[in-house]
Amino acid sequence: MNRSIVTIEPVLAGWVVSFEGQALQILPSKLEAIGFASRRAAEQHRQSGAPCGVSVRLRMGETVLVALHGWEGQKVRGTLR
Repeated sequence: MNRSIVTIEPVLAGWVVSFEGQALQILPSKLEAIGFASRRAAEQHRQSGAPCGVSVRLRMGETVLVALHGWEGQKVRGTLR
Protein backbone atom coordinates (compact mmCIF):
# COMPACT_ATOMS: atom_id res chain seq x y z
CA MET A 1 0.00 0.00 0.00
CA ASN A 2 1.35 3.42 -0.95
CA ARG A 3 1.40 6.01 1.79
CA SER A 4 2.36 9.67 1.79
CA ILE A 5 3.47 12.07 4.50
CA VAL A 6 3.20 15.86 4.52
CA THR A 7 6.04 17.15 6.71
CA ILE A 8 6.38 20.25 8.86
CA GLU A 9 9.79 21.51 9.98
CA PRO A 10 10.98 24.62 11.82
CA VAL A 11 12.87 27.25 9.80
CA LEU A 12 14.08 30.75 10.65
CA ALA A 13 10.92 32.38 9.24
CA GLY A 14 8.49 29.97 10.96
CA TRP A 15 7.43 26.47 9.83
CA VAL A 16 7.81 25.00 6.34
CA VAL A 17 5.25 22.51 5.03
CA SER A 18 6.63 20.06 2.44
CA PHE A 19 5.32 17.19 0.36
CA GLU A 20 7.52 14.72 -1.53
CA GLY A 21 10.58 16.86 -0.83
CA GLN A 22 9.09 20.08 -2.20
CA ALA A 23 8.31 23.04 0.04
CA LEU A 24 4.67 24.05 -0.30
CA GLN A 25 4.43 26.99 2.10
CA ILE A 26 6.10 28.69 5.04
CA LEU A 27 3.77 29.74 7.85
CA PRO A 28 4.56 31.81 10.97
CA SER A 29 3.15 29.42 13.59
CA LYS A 30 3.24 25.67 14.11
CA LEU A 31 -0.55 25.59 14.56
CA GLU A 32 -1.13 27.30 11.19
CA ALA A 33 1.33 24.91 9.54
CA ILE A 34 -0.46 21.87 11.03
CA GLY A 35 -3.82 23.14 9.74
CA PHE A 36 -2.45 23.78 6.25
CA ALA A 37 -0.65 20.41 6.16
CA SER A 38 -3.72 18.52 7.37
CA ARG A 39 -5.87 20.07 4.65
CA ARG A 40 -3.18 19.20 2.06
CA ALA A 41 -2.98 15.61 3.35
CA ALA A 42 -6.78 15.25 3.18
CA GLU A 43 -6.75 16.59 -0.38
CA GLN A 44 -3.96 14.19 -1.35
CA HIS A 45 -5.92 11.27 0.13
CA ARG A 46 -9.08 12.27 -1.76
CA GLN A 47 -7.18 12.54 -5.05
CA SER A 48 -5.07 9.39 -4.80
CA GLY A 49 -7.10 7.16 -2.51
CA ALA A 50 -3.87 6.33 -0.66
CA PRO A 51 -3.41 7.13 3.03
CA CYS A 52 -1.66 10.42 3.82
CA GLY A 53 -0.40 11.64 7.19
CA VAL A 54 1.15 14.75 8.69
CA SER A 55 4.37 14.70 10.69
CA VAL A 56 5.96 17.56 12.63
CA ARG A 57 9.68 17.74 13.32
CA LEU A 58 10.07 19.55 16.60
CA ARG A 59 12.91 21.95 17.36
CA MET A 60 14.50 19.28 19.58
CA GLY A 61 14.75 16.94 16.55
CA GLU A 62 11.91 14.57 17.45
CA THR A 63 9.25 13.76 14.85
CA VAL A 64 5.58 13.40 15.82
CA LEU A 65 2.75 12.09 13.64
CA VAL A 66 -0.16 14.49 14.21
CA ALA A 67 -2.78 13.63 11.55
CA LEU A 68 -3.87 10.62 9.51
CA HIS A 69 -6.16 10.69 6.49
CA GLY A 70 -7.39 7.37 5.10
CA TRP A 71 -5.44 5.11 7.47
CA GLU A 72 -7.37 2.22 8.92
CA GLY A 73 -6.97 1.68 12.63
CA GLN A 74 -5.93 -1.61 14.15
CA LYS A 75 -8.82 -4.08 14.28
CA VAL A 76 -9.73 -5.47 17.69
CA ARG A 77 -10.80 -9.10 17.78
CA GLY A 78 -13.23 -10.44 20.36
CA THR A 79 -14.79 -8.39 23.08
CA LEU A 80 -13.30 -6.09 25.67
CA ARG A 81 -13.94 -7.15 29.25
